[in-house]
Amino acid sequence: MEPLKEINFIVIHHSQREIDSPRQIRKRHLERGWEDIGYHYLIGKKGKLYRGRSIRFIGAHVLGYNKNSIGICLIGDLDKSIPTRKQLKSLIKFLGKISKKYKIPIENILGHREFPNVTKTCPGNFGKINKNLILKNYSFLLKK
Repeated sequence: MEPLKEINFIVIHHSQREIDSPRQIRKRHLERGWEDIGYHYLIGKKGKLYRGRSIRFIGAHVLGYNKNSIGICLIGDLDKSIPTRKQLKSLIKFLGKISKKYKIPIENILGHREFPNVTKTCPGNFGKINKNLILKNYSFLLKK
């Protein structure tokens, strides 16, 4: 695998399956011929943070931007249901931590669908969850 040398973006995804796990996702990605799971981190429905592909290596999660981004996947089909409170809490806390570590500005934290030529809804429609609400909480964490 190729080393990840520069990090300019954090990309949020969803697994697009209601019942899923890091192990199942890794298996699907390996079946595609990838060297490992495409995401660097995953967050389960109970808020548990899982490590995916080592942060030392380029991920496989957003075409054209893998060489300068970190991929975080929320487990679940977020077109059909909203993330759990525990998932959102873990996501916000982790975004605060990782963005500080890699000096990623808030405007460079994006959903997969916000990148050019992406036709997916990823990271889902979030139901009533508003990205601005996530970013507001994220901003609060940065001030601590």
